[in-house]
Amino acid sequence: MDTLNEIISLLRVVIIPLGVTFRVVFCLIKMIYDEEAQGSYKRKIRNTIVFGIIAELTFVILALVQGYYGGNVGGGGSSGGAGATRSF
Repeated sequence: MDTLNEIISLLRVVIIPLGVTFRVVFCLIKMIYDEEAQGSYKRKIRNTIVFGIIAELTFVILALVQGYYGGNVGGGGSSGGAGATRSF
């Protein structure tokens, strides 16, 4: 589980933001040299930024779920589910 957490933190902190940044820079450079396709590169930049936002929101939701369930999401523990440990 530690290896998976390390991979997730590496994705969140390094790989996804760098990929989004490089893709936007690449599209900006291509827009400079190909003026006829500026509309398509603007759309690609917008889609890349939307992907970056959705990817970050996914990690935020994952952290919220892990915090709510005690950090063991999908672990299949023997507690019988959240209903057995919480009283409302």
